Amino acid sequence: MKSDYRIIKLKALQDNYIWIIHNRQYAVVVDPSVADIVQDFLSDNSLELIGVLLTHNHIDHNGGVRQLQELYPDVKVHNYLGRHLMENEVEFNYGFKFKIIATPGHVDDHLCYLFENKHLFCGDTLFSFGCGRVFSGDFVAAYTSLEKLKSLPTNTLCYPAHEYTWNNLQFTLLTDNNSDYYADIKEQIASRLHDTGCSLPVALSDELRYNLFLRCDDLAVQNMIADKTQQVIGDGLECFVALRELRNNF
Repeated sequence: MKSDYRIIKLKALQDNYIWIIHNRQYAVVVDPSVADIVQDFLSDNSLELIGVLLTHNHIDHNGGVRQLQELYPDVKVHNYLGRHLMENEVEFNYGFKFKIIATPGHVDDHLCYLFENKHLFCGDTLFSFGCGRVFSGDFVAAYTSLEKLKSLPTNTLCYPAHEYTWNNLQFTLLTDNNSDYYADIKEQIASRLHDTGCSLPVALSDELRYNLFLRCDDLAVQNMIADKTQQVIGDGLECFVALRELRNNF
């Protein structure tokens, strides 16, 4: 589609973000946890909802879908049902096209959506300085999913579904004794949160540099996690599992 689009955030529940992509006339919404604030935004901006993207089946991501379908009977909903897992893309009217990336791990059928080869709506797979809990129990899948996202262009902007950045940063600083390494990015995050209350989106290049969950193939990180956990860490997957368990108990 033409580059005349906007991506805005709506804060919902305790720390959720609902992302809306629109071209000043039509809109697609990602993970509408609640419907009322979406409807208010659409109404206030004279937008017609044509599409809904769902990353996974947790209520804090899909809770507003039924009400939005009642308000917009023709809206197309793309979700995590098994029949969609083999699709490569989803396209709505008026040029809204998204690449689908299957990212199991948080749950078995989690999906991420890449828009314009630049904007990644990653649900609960990837957070700034973190990643989602592995509710599926499949750590191999979770690790592989993050490896997929690591392979995207480094200028990709990531739009997670929760504002977890500051807390994830505190975990990182507690885990990595080299706090000076994070000094600049910590200042940037603090400034953004102070000015706007939001740390997102975040550049993939920054996540590749600072997010421990994306650095598990780094021998220095593996040694760090081995020291922290008193485990033998032999590869990136073992590092990821040990790191995720540390985060679960933080």
